Amino acid sequence: MSTPTPDRRDRYLRAAVGCFARYGYRRTSMDVIAQAAGVSRPTLYQYYRGKEEIFRAAAEWGFEDLAERAETEARMPGEPADRLCAVLVVMLRMHEPADRTLDRFPAELIDEVHGRADDLWLAFEERLLAVLAALLDRFADRLDISGAPALPVVLLYGAKGIALRAGSAGERRELLRQLVGITVRGLAREPVTN
Repeated sequence: MSTPTPDRRDRYLRAAVGCFARYGYRRTSMDVIAQAAGVSRPTLYQYYRGKEEIFRAAAEWGFEDLAERAETEARMPGEPADRLCAVLVVMLRMHEPADRTLDRFPAELIDEVHGRADDLWLAFEERLLAVLAALLDRFADRLDISGAPALPVVLLYGAKGIALRAGSAGERRELLRQLVGITVRGLAREPVTN
């Protein structure tokens, strides 16, 4: 197997994500992906053995993008609630419909990923938990997290539950803001005024 250049890899995997999201796993073929990527099927087979391999590569590619976004948000300056919300919005965005062509991980693929690449999903969640733990540690002078060792898990799965809730993206983000606000106020070493 050859390794595609980063630009080609992005093009092939973006095409794969779009096809899997649009047609589902069963109805997506290597022919369909190749056509969407603007290459021949033999060209695609130079880099991926088959549909399962390109599906897993696309899932990993999408998770990497989301994890990097979360890590970037965690490093930004700001208040604890703002930074926590920004990181957790990554989970919300995964569950929003794919109406933006640059999104690497549309909601339509979540069930397929759980069924075909659950190990990648779990690794992604572990990475987000590590981001949240590091972010909470960063604010340990302002938040008393000593009695809440499972707080990253609570926040991540709280966000995941909110993401699965029906309603608009704005409503889900407001619920997330409230979850984080209550958490930060409850853990604040000094009273929080927002």
